[in-house]
Order: sequence, then structure tokens, then C-alpha cells
Amino acid sequence: MSEHEEMILFEKIGEGIREAQHRLFERKAKLGENVIIANADGQPIEIPAADLLQSLD
Repeated sequence: MSEHEEMILFEKIGEGIREAQHRLFERKAKLGENVIIANADGQPIEIPAADLLQSLD
């Protein structure tokens, strides 16, 4: 596999992960659930999934 092919593969994998996370956040928002993410300091924080979706869009 060439270096260019590897870059394309990793981009596709990254996009797939982002899409899966977005679907997860949408599902959690519909259910009124929270998600746990890391803040700028790396500390875990719990926020409503709906709020996270608004900040991503």
C-alpha cells in the first residue's frame, strides 16, 4: 500500500468515526441523555447531548 493510499484510508476511517459519533450524539439527544467529554484541561465533564450537538453544528 502506498503512502497516498494509506492517507486516503485513514481519512475514510476518521470520517467514519466522526459520523458514528454524530449518530450516537443524535440518539442520546433524542433520549435526553448526557455525554461525557474531556474539557480543555483533559478533565471529564458531563453535558447534555443536545448541547453538544448544537456546538458541533
